[in-house]
Amino acid sequence: MDAIEKAKEAMSGLERGLSKLPGIKGYKEKELRREADKSVRDSLARRLEARRRKITALQSELLTAGGLLWMDDVEKVVGRLQLLIDRIKTASYGYAPLFDSEKVKEEQLDKLGQFDESLLAEVTRLDEAISTLEEAVAANENVKQAIAGVGDLLSALNETFGRREEAIRGE
Repeated sequence: MDAIEKAKEAMSGLERGLSKLPGIKGYKEKELRREADKSVRDSLARRLEARRRKITALQSELLTAGGLLWMDDVEKVVGRLQLLIDRIKTASYGYAPLFDSEKVKEEQLDKLGQFDESLLAEVTRLDEAISTLEEAVAANENVKQAIAGVGDLLSALNETFGRREEAIRGE
């Protein structure tokens, strides 16, 4: 079941009845799409926040093991991840000003939702990169390369998220 269907099921009986009225139906459908997208982004931000805490714990572990040399590199990675989390939390979710000449349509909101859901799949790649970093820290080998791998992935994710506006326009 996708996020829009979940939002529809969460509607009260009064909301369902009102959503069938002419003029309100289209508005409610858009609102459900926006809420579903926000829910996906909130979930993504929470997952990334858990990964940030994990990397911060690895940073402490690395420092305890004498890895002062890599603290700046790990801090940059944590900063990139925090930037991504903040961007996701504060991203617009398909509203256009009332008198804007370009109105946001349902298919654009669907594309936006699909874009945000595709980012959820990227969390798996991030988990793999963090696991590689964990192994490197535990073995005290290839730490710099593992940190760089996580950092490169986060840079790519930030760049991908930067194209979110293009997704809503269908570019």
